[in-house]
Amino acid sequence: MIHKELRVLVDCVIYTVLVFVATIIIQIQTPATGGYLNLGESMIYVAAILSSPLVAGIAGGVGASLADIVTGYSIFAPGTLVIKFIEGLVVGLLFSKLSKLRKFSFITGLALATAFSLVSIYIGLLGIEITLGYGDYIINISFQPVVWVTIAFLVFLLILAISCMERGLRNVKVISMICGGSLMVLGYFLYEFFISNPLTGREPMAALAEVPGNISQMVMGIIIALPLVEFIERASRR
Repeated sequence: MIHKELRVLVDCVIYTVLVFVATIIIQIQTPATGGYLNLGESMIYVAAILSSPLVAGIAGGVGASLADIVTGYSIFAPGTLVIKFIEGLVVGLLFSKLSKLRKFSFITGLALATAFSLVSIYIGLLGIEITLGYGDYIINISFQPVVWVTIAFLVFLLILAISCMERGLRNVKVISMICGGSLMVLGYFLYEFFISNPLTGREPMAALAEVPGNISQMVMGIIIALPLVEFIERASRR
């Protein structure tokens, strides 16, 4: 029992440091929200697959929120603590449950793809346009329905393709990451809309400007985490 608790503690420390480093190593600021894009998702996903849901949640929440504080984005730290904890926990829980299935169901993939697509289309139908300005520099960002319908279609095809692949365990990993990452995207939109943007004098609806970037952040996290996890798994079996 003591050995197990010690292992959890060690994993929490290691993965928290990895999330922290991955979050601060590359930061791309989003002017519309004052937030930034980073590679922290990759280490949260690695922790969720290789360790446990609790470890992934703690490492994601603590590591990423510490990165916010250290790099001058403290206003996001409370939201990050909760959002990244939920993200890591959900990815870990989904993987641990779904990996017990022999193959990821095509019907399940179709249902997930349809759900993500409908949400994207609903957002797109709002037809939102945001004007951002600083001094003499004015930028108009138009969120037209066609953009969101395109995103919805691509996400639909991606999830459907994954669910049709032969490598069932890889499917489960990717789907788990997409589900957890989608909660991250939604979480930051809500946090920026209701809390950080109003507190910093920004237009609440400008939170939508970071949605495509956060989706890209999720995708980059998957691209980095998946081969890294499989490499570590192969190495550990030798």
